[in-house]
Amino acid sequence: MPEILDASFPDYVVAGLEEVAREQGFTEGLYRFESESGSNMGDGFVGQLLKVFIRQEGRELVVLCKLLPENELRKQQGVPLFDRESQAYMEIVPQLLKFQRERAIPEGLPRFNNVPRCYYAKTNVDRRESVIIMEDLRLQAFRMWDKANPVNFEHARLLMLTLGRLHALSFAMKDQQPEEFAPCREFSDPMCQMLEQDPTNGFEKMMAGMCRRAIDTLEQHDTFRREKLEKIQNRCAQEIIACVDGKAAEPYAIIGHGDCWSNNMMFQYEEDDKTPKTIKLIDWQLSRYGSPVLDLVYFIFNCTDEELRSHSYQRLLSIYYNSLSEHLHNLGGNIERQFPRSAFRDQLKQFGRYGLLMSMMVLPIICTPNDELPDTDAAMEGFMNEMQNGNNDVELVYGTTEKAAIRYKKRMSGCIRDAVRFGYL
Repeated sequence: MPEILDASFPDYVVAGLEEVAREQGFTEGLYRFESESGSNMGDGFVGQLLKVFIRQEGRELVVLCKLLPENELRKQQGVPLFDRESQAYMEIVPQLLKFQRERAIPEGLPRFNNVPRCYYAKTNVDRRESVIIMEDLRLQAFRMWDKANPVNFEHARLLMLTLGRLHALSFAMKDQQPEEFAPCREFSDPMCQMLEQDPTNGFEKMMAGMCRRAIDTLEQHDTFRREKLEKIQNRCAQEIIACVDGKAAEPYAIIGHGDCWSNNMMFQYEEDDKTPKTIKLIDWQLSRYGSPVLDLVYFIFNCTDEELRSHSYQRLLSIYYNSLSEHLHNLGGNIERQFPRSAFRDQLKQFGRYGLLMSMMVLPIICTPNDELPDTDAAMEGFMNEMQNGNNDVELVYGTTEKAAIRYKKRMSGCIRDAVRFGYL
């Protein structure tokens, strides 16, 4: 039994770490585990990160353990998401990468390999236990973009190239190996599964409140846009559910990342320390089978600003589409047959509003500086208690400080103007 310097390790975490140690060639009885906290305030909203050192004389492996929150209410909400991420890392993504390897793409051509290495992931839904053990990308000089700032064109461009290759894997495999791809079709949206178990309709009420708040970022005289939003105010939750329906996106549905905002990606930089050269997509807790445009509009509406979209929105969509086309071709597929540009435009028209709907939820968090974030446990607990007591006007308290409110007003009103300008609302 290895020496554990942190006595608070639950048994299921120890079991996972022991399996990783064995697989990585550490000698039973000679290695030990040591741990420290693995994240900064505001980095993760659905779980806690623990940095663990597996040490044996002359050798060390550093891993990150992602664990459920300790708060019981958040643990209950988090289990389905951890279950989804475990499946994504252990089953779905490896299946897509295996397909890519088997296609024997010529050396030098780009591939999708933008996922951290996951050593072990296991979730027991009934017992509310979960651990995901992966490499610590910071050791390879990967870092996050500061979520408070809109990303610049170079960062957005790199993500579009990457999403094009990720989505191409589904298009190609679905076409060439339909039986092997079949389990991917069952990867429905995990948030919808959670909403089905929400007897208080708390999410629906929360979204109505967030939509009201979004409307308030518009000028009083902007009646045209206000009225457009008011029409969906009380059905935002249903609109989201309609957008993430994989069947509605057929025959173009793919496996997407599902939670494409700046805290869920890490970048490695050129020598100038400014130009991103590599990206890894982390946090696959909302990965799903759905429209390819969901990842695009979620990212662009939440992580870029109105100014960048004014000159680069169509350009970013073209970068994505060309990357998808090229990688699909390299995998033996054909973009004209499998996802013609007209279909891409139709998907944007049908599902593009998803970017705005998610920004109502995500922008308050993005616009709140990390040192001003409320205690997530207390915020969720207060919110759920108010809901259960029949208070429908309660909101999650993000983005309410003066600095955050100014940022939020500018970013949110810009999202609304663009959603209307692009014809999504």
